[in-house]
Amino acid sequence: MSAAQGAFQYTVQKGFFQRNGLSVTTPLSAEGQLKAAFVAGSVAFDQLAGGDVLDLYAKHVPVTAIGCVAKSNGYYVYARKGTSSLAGLRGRTVGVPSLGGAPQVALQAYLRSKGLDPNAVKFVALGSIPNVLTALSSGKVDSGLLSTPFNFRANKAGLAQLGYALGPPSPYVVSTDWAKKNPKAVTAILKSLAEGAWSYQTHKADGVKTLGAFLHLDPAKPDDAATLGKSFDAYLPPVQAPVGRCDTTDFAPYVRYQPASQQAALKNLTPLVDNSYVNALAQQGFYQGLRKKYGPLPKDTTVAQVLR
Repeated sequence: MSAAQGAFQYTVQKGFFQRNGLSVTTPLSAEGQLKAAFVAGSVAFDQLAGGDVLDLYAKHVPVTAIGCVAKSNGYYVYARKGTSSLAGLRGRTVGVPSLGGAPQVALQAYLRSKGLDPNAVKFVALGSIPNVLTALSSGKVDSGLLSTPFNFRANKAGLAQLGYALGPPSPYVVSTDWAKKNPKAVTAILKSLAEGAWSYQTHKADGVKTLGAFLHLDPAKPDDAATLGKSFDAYLPPVQAPVGRCDTTDFAPYVRYQPASQQAALKNLTPLVDNSYVNALAQQGFYQGLRKKYGPLPKDTTVAQVLR
């Protein structure tokens, strides 16, 4: 559960999928569960963290990235009270939702950017971001990667913030074989996601209400209302935009953090991404139509910036 999922939840709750002839179910699943579902062929479409997408691709699981909402995905680095620097994490435990996932990859890249060994810490899989915060607060791990709004809760608890770690994008992915058989459904998915996110990001009051229901925060309570407002704003453009093209160059810097056994399979990422669906919608003027219908995105983000 993360405020990053606000636009998607709004898309579901406001019926944008149904408008495009789709019936969807959205069970909450941890990263490991979702990867297993793609391996088993029991899910045709979902959003998955970039590190996990690289893992599936390296293992030759037939998945394709059909759209991205951002060029990167970031996480707040927190540690136990009294920790003053990243260097203090050497040899310590770091809580992440799953091993090899985006938070782990993001921290490894962040450690390297600060001149530290990306393998100097021990990662512990805890299943979800909320579990990471719980484990960190109770002292079961020394550090953890958090997303909004859980970083606000960490601040209230007095935990030490050690920076912001950028990781790979979190693309929308489809089962490659399913997509080849159902191209119209893929287009309908992207139209639903793009319009739902555009509406969400230009209707803050309604968006915050939906986000509050998803995060179990009550906008009638002052503290919850403040958290919701900040959580909504945290994922506005340019941090996230309505789904547009993916770019393999945004994934490439994080390949080095995948297991050595996967490096050969990750040399060529071109087959991982298929922008043909987004390109077709762009050529048809679909995105220009959304801007005309809903108005400009926050910070006047252009259609070209959405498409990336």
